[in-house]
Amino acid sequence: MQRALAFDQSPPLGVALRFFLNVPVFLLFAALVLAWTSTGDAPYGRWHPGVLAAAHLLTLGVLASAMLGAMMQILPVAARIRVLHANVTSPIVHMCLTLGVLALAGGFLTGNGTLHGAAVVLLGLAFLIFLVAVIAGLIRDWKRRSPGSSEVLVAVRLAAAALLITITLGIYMAGLKAGFWAPSSGAGNWLPRLPDLHVVWGLAGWVGLLVVGVSYQVIPIFQATEIYPRRLTDHLAPVAFAALILFSITLLWTAPPGTNAVAWLAGGVLALCYLAYGLTTHWLLRTRKRPAPEPTTWFWHVGMAALMVAAILAVPGGWLAQRGGSSGAGASAQMLLGTSLVLGFGVSAVNGMLYKIIPFLLWHNAQRRAPVALPYMPKVKQFIAERDAMRQFYAHAVAVILLSVASLIPALLLPGAIALAVSAGLLAWNMGLALRLYMRTCRRIAATLPGDAPPTTAQRH
Repeated sequence: MQRALAFDQSPPLGVALRFFLNVPVFLLFAALVLAWTSTGDAPYGRWHPGVLAAAHLLTLGVLASAMLGAMMQILPVAARIRVLHANVTSPIVHMCLTLGVLALAGGFLTGNGTLHGAAVVLLGLAFLIFLVAVIAGLIRDWKRRSPGSSEVLVAVRLAAAALLITITLGIYMAGLKAGFWAPSSGAGNWLPRLPDLHVVWGLAGWVGLLVVGVSYQVIPIFQATEIYPRRLTDHLAPVAFAALILFSITLLWTAPPGTNAVAWLAGGVLALCYLAYGLTTHWLLRTRKRPAPEPTTWFWHVGMAALMVAAILAVPGGWLAQRGGSSGAGASAQMLLGTSLVLGFGVSAVNGMLYKIIPFLLWHNAQRRAPVALPYMPKVKQFIAERDAMRQFYAHAVAVILLSVASLIPALLLPGAIALAVSAGLLAWNMGLALRLYMRTCRRIAATLPGDAPPTTAQRH
């Protein structure tokens, strides 16, 4: 697998950055919704309207925003695969995604079918345009892809397929709430299982496989580790995807699902895949070439720890959910698994990527604006100071711990939501400081260079 990146293929800054700016905003919205949830009398469980709204603010507003931006940025740089018409695709997808997430969260909180209908249209457009642009780019640029990028592209293609399945299931269920269509005859046998499939394909399929594929490049390059073992990169994503398909088939067409041995076997294989990935990533981070861990390293450690906890608890947690239903041990198991995967794994990994990608993008685009070396050009590490990133890491770690324990002790939900809000605010502050330094540097470059200086390649784009 290659470790060199083709930075000359990097798209304009705004293509990915607008998605990254969504992350602290929706993280704060999720924290506020969880704080509001803690003030009510309804049990803190998976089907609480506030929990549903917060979960989708995190999975779509935070994770999907970061993942779509990362794909638009990393595919051209890591694999020389350019998203089709990124300058046009990016703002349209971003607008539809942002408005769609707000509509969906509002629909869950208010029970308003019109908002669910708006979410169906907006989110459907966002992901349809994105997938068409990515697939068209893959077809157009396949022959010019970078040597050694096959491991990344396999995981990315399977993640895109998982995204399509996740969105199809989500749109179908949201359309039912909006009254766009009615369940088909005989739906009583499989309709109650669609939410579980939606969650599994979204977290273990789309989010999990995309983080895996991106980390094959991001971890060795930005964390200065050895590359992932070839046996893992060749087989993990296909095996996990096959396990997801087998699990889905057995869950939909067998009754009762909790007693089906094939479903439990597929779930066990899926859990083992992510346990192997988590252990390997943890080992690579511990044996990295840089002696002292950085804030981004700690975010990845937390993410891998949460992923391994979720993988270990997935099968017994699923059994408890089947036995306990929507109350008691079953509800606690569902909440703990969801918190571990979404907040512990997904949001931690996103933070770990953003603190490397954003400073590098800003530094790289500032360099592209200057055709000559300038003494005042800031270094990458100056865009976000490590001490500032560590402050946010501490708040994030506290939020992960408190919200995980809140699955068992709901009284900790409000302190956990407050910690999450602090984390979101610190992330927004750090990103704002980085952007201010970038804009100040750009103004100095414009003032320094002669007015008739020819634009660089980056400026022409």
